[in-house]
Amino acid sequence: MNYGRPFLALLALVAGSSAPSQEVFREVTYTYGAPPTTHFAELDPDTKRVFTGEHIGMATMKRHVPKPLTLDVAGATRAELSAEYWGGHIGTAGQRFRVNDHGWIDLPTLSGTPTEPQRFYRVLLGNNAAPIPLAQLVKGENVFRFTAGKQIAFANDWGFYWIYDFTARVFYDATKKPHPAGEFISPKEGSTFGDTLRLEVSASSPNGAIVRVEFIGEYDDFDWDGDGVWREWQYSTHHGVLQHHLGTVTSAPWRVKYDARWLPDQSAPVRVRARITDTTGLTYLTPPIGNLEQKRAHRGVRMIKCDVVPEKWMSRAGKESPKGSFVLKESDLAGATFARLVLSTWSGDVEDTSVHELRLNGERLASRFGEFHNYDQDALEVPLARLKPGRNEITTFSTFMGHMFEINWPGPVLLIEYKK
Repeated sequence: MNYGRPFLALLALVAGSSAPSQEVFREVTYTYGAPPTTHFAELDPDTKRVFTGEHIGMATMKRHVPKPLTLDVAGATRAELSAEYWGGHIGTAGQRFRVNDHGWIDLPTLSGTPTEPQRFYRVLLGNNAAPIPLAQLVKGENVFRFTAGKQIAFANDWGFYWIYDFTARVFYDATKKPHPAGEFISPKEGSTFGDTLRLEVSASSPNGAIVRVEFIGEYDDFDWDGDGVWREWQYSTHHGVLQHHLGTVTSAPWRVKYDARWLPDQSAPVRVRARITDTTGLTYLTPPIGNLEQKRAHRGVRMIKCDVVPEKWMSRAGKESPKGSFVLKESDLAGATFARLVLSTWSGDVEDTSVHELRLNGERLASRFGEFHNYDQDALEVPLARLKPGRNEITTFSTFMGHMFEINWPGPVLLIEYKK
């Protein structure tokens, strides 16, 4: 993935501003082995579509293939499933899972869409949780299955999507389960930070060694996990592993120094937590340290979100995409020194020499910058002369005859670095 200059994203496991003060859990992620087996697919089991040519394999594609996970449910208080998935063919609905042949449960989907979420391209990367009734789980091996439904919009009888990974997470009563523990040494409640955020915790466990501490945070930023929520305990995962977070430490001292230069200007205080994991796989999530105030004396970073994000925002076969856009005020450009456009795409590259480009105000900004037939999150430098007060339009254009060049919800953001 292409991030250009040093990039900021703070991650967390628990969504929402009302997270419990502490939590103890064990999580297990389904694994596939070595690449290229990095995902599995689900096809609408009721499709009548006739598959030919390069898609002939779908005619005999297996559905609802069992995916076993071994879970510790002794003393469990609740359980949930988080998924990394590409929303697939536009309009695909009925994206669900089941456990041990119980009823189907909906996978979480987008927030904030003006029409049905299925009308927008989407890649959701782990920052989601579907509750699993504890009564459906058994000691030891639990079998998970997934399914797809029909397309509710832009339909061609081809409901289809990919699941990259899923994680089952079981929570326990912290007073009854021996677990790792720790507390923050730095930062202190109510402290300030600028372009660097220093974090440190103490950590130990009655079960044995600490194997990992992950520092995470809550703030407003580009929507890395793709769920449409801007300010949250943010995170994305890649095959169950935290990415874009404040930092991971695998040996003492449990401290990191985080480069916060591209953290957008915050309208509310930041909070941080630590995930402390011991050798048994139990994780302790510390209470949050809050009221952290961002103070930068000489510079800042403005974040401008798209206010127009089209349904089915894509291009292929010589056609330009619908127009998305954002609005800039004169004050947004005041003192500007650098700008970058951050976005999530699907199939932003091609396997031949076709034109495959993103345009800003009708002119090429970047070409073939993502991944072919996969998602990518990219930061594209924007010359300041290309920006104007008022509405700025974003489109894609592709001559590729294969897969569409797609922009995912909730659309790009523009980050503008400026001098104070």
